[in-house]
Amino acid sequence: MKKIIFVLLITCSFAGCGFQSRKQELDEREKRLAGREQAVLLKEKELRLLEDSLKRNLVPQDSSGLLPVAGLPLPDSLAGAWEVSMLCTKTNCQGFAVGDTRKETWLFNKRDEAVGVSAMQGEKLIRVYIGSFNGSGFKLTVPPNTADSSASSMTVDLKIDNINKLSGERIITQADGCNAVFKIDATRSAGTKK
Repeated sequence: MKKIIFVLLITCSFAGCGFQSRKQELDEREKRLAGREQAVLLKEKELRLLEDSLKRNLVPQDSSGLLPVAGLPLPDSLAGAWEVSMLCTKTNCQGFAVGDTRKETWLFNKRDEAVGVSAMQGEKLIRVYIGSFNGSGFKLTVPPNTADSSASSMTVDLKIDNINKLSGERIITQADGCNAVFKIDATRSAGTKK
């Protein structure tokens, strides 16, 4: 009887050791899956924002009833990640001050004849710009949020200084009509320099 109890105790102790390693493996697998799930959710959100903005801007007409001129396709040499520094140079809005700085990473993507730009802070998507490439630069806007009539609008004009540098300005116009103007300097991310 003592032998049976001894064998059962040894078996239980070995089973407990295996249980801990399996639990640790499962915990690590769960962390990896949670990371993948966050990446998928971020991509889905980005795609939803781009799809909504493309639907709203697909057939815009100006007051003359003419369709805007389509842009050129984004060249491969300009696609990818850019480190963007913005400096407020002029404002009459509360909440902004001349000298304010912003740093973001912008991911330029081909979207047929449109250009999509995902503005990131770290791993977080903060906004999506849609616009066009004209061969020497970009005109971008943040699509208006039709659910929020008090939302501000953003426009970006960028020119190509060279294959690794862009410059221009971003203008934020708030619902009350005030403006904040930011000077933009963008350099290609170190890992994607041409």
